[in-house]
Amino acid sequence: MNNEFPPEKPLKPPTFADIAQAAGVCKATVSLALRNNTRISKVTRDKINRIATNLGYQLNPLVTANMAMVRKSREWHGTMPTIGLLSTWIDEQSEEKRVEWHIQNRFLMGAKRRAARLGFDFDYLEFDLAHYSNKRIQKILDNRNISGLIVTPLRFSNSELNLDWGKLAVASIGLTDNLGNIPNVYYDNFRCMQDILENLSQRGYQRIGFITDSENEMRGGHLWNAGFYEYQNRVVDSENHVPILRVLKPELQFDKTDFESMHDWYKQNKPDVIIAFRSKILDYFLNLGYKVPEEFGYMVLNWSSQTDGCSGYRQCHEEMAEVAVNIVSERLYNNDRGTLSKPRTTLLRGDFVDGFTIK
Repeated sequence: MNNEFPPEKPLKPPTFADIAQAAGVCKATVSLALRNNTRISKVTRDKINRIATNLGYQLNPLVTANMAMVRKSREWHGTMPTIGLLSTWIDEQSEEKRVEWHIQNRFLMGAKRRAARLGFDFDYLEFDLAHYSNKRIQKILDNRNISGLIVTPLRFSNSELNLDWGKLAVASIGLTDNLGNIPNVYYDNFRCMQDILENLSQRGYQRIGFITDSENEMRGGHLWNAGFYEYQNRVVDSENHVPILRVLKPELQFDKTDFESMHDWYKQNKPDVIIAFRSKILDYFLNLGYKVPEEFGYMVLNWSSQTDGCSGYRQCHEEMAEVAVNIVSERLYNNDRGTLSKPRTTLLRGDFVDGFTIK
């Protein structure tokens, strides 16, 4: 049976020459404009992109990938952009200077490793915001030719870092709303908490308690609490509900009064397992003579080499830094700098580490 209409031939995709002719510019201008290069005025870039779209132009992902490989190859003699990792966990007044280095070093290792694999130069920058102004930090970034920047979680949740984001392909690690709408990578705190609660329930724990603090709540976007309450209301029998204990200061600043309030909370609610962020609370209970895990279990949310063998949840610091480098790399390739019109967050989950504090 003959078809009434012959099959249509696929349209030939437009070339740079076709777009250049329609726009009244040269092919080099088209190439730069389609990569959003700021050497071409925004008016001209918008015009060329509009014409290219109308003509049916699309980026070829195979060519894009091939060019990325060329830039990383040994034959590539150009200069690759520098990606910087910026940390504010420095205390110029302390003897050791670096604060929470066991965590910041994991961010550093992940970012440095991924940047090297992608062929970028890498620089690590540390600033104590009590001693470095935003203007001074910006000048250092400019002098070091930082094109892409990853900001690790700020040392204090109320810290401010106001840089010229328009110069940078930037991403952050952490839910840092005070940095503006820059893409960020963080733990999936809601799902992480639910994973922990499910794991503890499967181990036979019924009265699960949670001690949190204002600083970690702010950093986590209150999602730790949300995950705890949702699971408790959905799964746990009402007679086994244990209220969250919230301390109104960072955990590293807990004093005797705070620990005494925890002891009162424990005696009143009798949790059979306690979830907290670090092992400092456990040390207090052990000093009082409690036995773990015989009398109650203990789980840390931010497991590290510094949590003294506790059972805990290992948050994926290295992986988060690697994903942040991927985001910055993509933004550099697309010449996409500054803040976004809307916030964008990539969430990662961690894994359990067994220790002596859980049955």
